[in-house]
Amino acid sequence: MIHGAVMGQDLRTDGDLVRRTTRSCLELADELGCRSLALPAFGTGIGGFALAECARVMVEDARRFESQSLELVIFAVFGSDAYEAFSSALSSPLPDGS
Repeated sequence: MIHGAVMGQDLRTDGDLVRRTTRSCLELADELGCRSLALPAFGTGIGGFALAECARVMVEDARRFESQSLELVIFAVFGSDAYEAFSSALSSPLPDGS
């Protein structure tokens, strides 16, 4: 199991922490030779980070990651609001058009 910490001592998070944590988890999974990785919606519980922004940040980072071993990234989210946020982010093109 890979643990990604996204909250500071104030128990809050932001887009930069979510992006860095997502990237760190992807890199570590790849270094370990994992073929798949499941990620939760980082920071959206106690951290208070907005679901839509979390989904956008995490999906963009996962799409941009160039892996040697990872074949599948699963966003394991809870509830219909999170499902909709991640579904929307997954169906949107990257900001640079890719």
